[in-house]
Amino acid sequence: MQRRNTVFIALFALSLAAMLLFIMLDPRRTSSLENRTLTSFPAFSASGFLSGEDQDALEQALGDHMPASEEIRGAVRHLESSVLDAEQRLIFRLEPGLQSGYVQIAEGYYAWGGDEHRIVERPDVSRSVPEGLKAFAEQVNALSGIRKVLYWIDNSRSVDFDHADGEPVLRETVRGLFRTEAGGCFTFDGYDDYCSWFYQTDHHWNNRGSYRGYTEILALLRPEDPPAEPVEEVTFPFVFNGSYARQASRLCADEPFRIYRFDLPKAAVTLNGKRGTYGKMDAYLKGKYGTDSLTNHYSICYGGEYGEIVYDTGSEGRGRLLIIASSYSNPINGLLASHFDRTCVIDPRYYAEWAGHPLDLSAYTEEHGITDLLLLGDLCFFAEDLAGGAAEGDDA
Repeated sequence: MQRRNTVFIALFALSLAAMLLFIMLDPRRTSSLENRTLTSFPAFSASGFLSGEDQDALEQALGDHMPASEEIRGAVRHLESSVLDAEQRLIFRLEPGLQSGYVQIAEGYYAWGGDEHRIVERPDVSRSVPEGLKAFAEQVNALSGIRKVLYWIDNSRSVDFDHADGEPVLRETVRGLFRTEAGGCFTFDGYDDYCSWFYQTDHHWNNRGSYRGYTEILALLRPEDPPAEPVEEVTFPFVFNGSYARQASRLCADEPFRIYRFDLPKAAVTLNGKRGTYGKMDAYLKGKYGTDSLTNHYSICYGGEYGEIVYDTGSEGRGRLLIIASSYSNPINGLLASHFDRTCVIDPRYYAEWAGHPLDLSAYTEEHGITDLLLLGDLCFFAEDLAGGAAEGDDA
């Protein structure tokens, strides 16, 4: 009996060691479900052990790399969402006076008006303008000899659908910080109109919304230029589940991914100082794309985030544009660039890390001979410390 117990203990220890080795050799580095970097196993040290930091990091790493951890987290989130949904509906029945169109489906994410295929955020009225944005506005306001345009995008982060006729959160406050020659705003008339311009489960505008944004911005920058017309609308045979769906673990969208195809003049493109191609739209048009339900088609097809993107069209006499924007500009960078000799696109959230220093707007515009400046983004972009390059939470 004692020998049998010894063999059992040895086999159990061997199995446990094999499992730990398998976990530690897990090749995954990111979580597709949570859109974050997985915790690495700590390099143990005496100070880290005594403070408890190494133990906490080990616990998080084991949880992140445990087999089927993604599936378990997804199941737990789905259960939590179902409980929240049931609680919310019960409250509405017991207290009709408290009824709102919003139904929470996960922390920070909601369905509105019984729409089962769409996920939105809810405005946070407590948000305020950071000091860094005020410092950035001072840089912009100090520029001379440059035409400046600000284009604000309303979405579910700034508009309360229960009170859609109210003033969007921070919009007028932010616009008042900047002294610009022209300004515009992407607005909508209530929830149904919002649905026409934005993806079901992503904060970004869809192909119709981005094209409308491009035409409105062009009218502010170059009112004499006719906008580029789409050659065709292409519909792909898969559903696009955006960042909201990935974060809330609710793959509820039923809309196919669509883009407009344009016949634009060729331009030389550099991405963070290296020649390249922005986005993989050509590959998509050739049928080369991922079909996983969590694929971020918006970022892959249109192009992701870089500290600096530069378009050179080879023309002269049409001016040089600087776009300072969030990922909302991804689908329209090339469209706007086709109207200028050179277009520089900067995302302040990533510029400092790439360049090794924060953006000096005066020096940059002088170096590149900028004639026109476009500030483009939604609430989350303008509510960041743009002067310091703070990164937005989920705008990728």
